[in-house]
Amino acid sequence: MKSIIQEKKECFFCGKTDDLHLHHILEGRNRGNSDKYGLTIYLCSYHHDMSDDSIHFNPIYDKLMKIIGQLYFERTYNEEFIDVFRKNYRED
Repeated sequence: MKSIIQEKKECFFCGKTDDLHLHHILEGRNRGNSDKYGLTIYLCSYHHDMSDDSIHFNPIYDKLMKIIGQLYFERTYNEEFIDVFRKNYRED
């Protein structure tokens, strides 16, 4: 499924269009649901996993994307986010 967050294939944080990685906003047991519901974004290497400012090493960026993902999900689907993903990131 296409991302419900991004329309263009570019880094979500800086807009770079090369060296992109697909990032699943919700990982682990929810990785499949991230794919199913379009909760993915593109990130350049720097913002994905190659710096302290990357989503995998900066818990603030990671949490922010989870909240953004939840908001987009709730705006797009007639399902409860917590029923699908078993967590409410907006109240965490």
